[in-house]
Amino acid sequence: MNVSEKPYHYRNCWMIIKLAVVLYCFVSSRDVAAIIRYVFGINISHKTICEWGKIFPLDIPKNKIAYTLNERIICFADEKYVWIKGVKAYWWSIRDHLGNILAYTITMERDMKSAKSLFRRAKENLSQKITAVVHDGLRSYPRAVHSIFGRKCKSILVGIKIRAVIIDKQVYFLNNNIAESLNAQIDAYLSKFHYNFESLESANRFAGMFFTRWNLRKDCA
Repeated sequence: MNVSEKPYHYRNCWMIIKLAVVLYCFVSSRDVAAIIRYVFGINISHKTICEWGKIFPLDIPKNKIAYTLNERIICFADEKYVWIKGVKAYWWSIRDHLGNILAYTITMERDMKSAKSLFRRAKENLSQKITAVVHDGLRSYPRAVHSIFGRKCKSILVGIKIRAVIIDKQVYFLNNNIAESLNAQIDAYLSKFHYNFESLESANRFAGMFFTRWNLRKDCA
C-alpha cells in the first residue's frame, strides 16, 4: 500500500496521513506531531506517525535518468558505516557526474555481493551504458563494476585528491568528493534521528526516507 491510496478505515483523513509521512522524511516524528497539532489542532502521537511511515511509504515514480546522446556517464560509488543493534553495517550509495543518486542499499557486509547489489539497482535507473565508476580502495569494486556494467566500463580508484585520468582519449581530473559529500549529508541526517537501528529492514527503510527527502528537495530546487 502506498500513501496515495486513501485509507478510509483510519480515524484521520488521508491528506493528514500523507502530510505526516512527507514531514517525517524531514523532521522527527515528535516534531511532525507538534506541527500537525499546531496547524490542524489534531492530537497524533509520535508513535502513530512512525507506524504511518512504515505502512504508507511515499510512492515516488522511478524514472530512468535521460542523458544527452553520446554523453560520458561517470559514476561515483562509496560506502559508509552505520550501526544496527550495536553491530557495524554499511550504507552504500552511487551518484552520477550530475549529482543524481542512482541507487543505495544498506547491508551487513562490505563485500562483492553488496557492491553488485548496489550496481544492479543503479543500472535499473540508467537509460544508457556508463563509461566509468570512480570508487575507493575496496577490492570488490573493480570486479563488481565489470560484472554488472561490462568489461568496457572503467573501474577507477580515486580518493579525495584530484587525479588525472584518461577516458576515451580525453583527460579528466577526478576525485571522489561527490560520493563523500553525500556521505556528509547522510551523517547530518543520521545525527538528527538515528545512531543505532533496530534491524536491517528499519535501516533500509530509513535510507529510503533519506532518498525520498533528497529527491523532493532536488525537485523544488
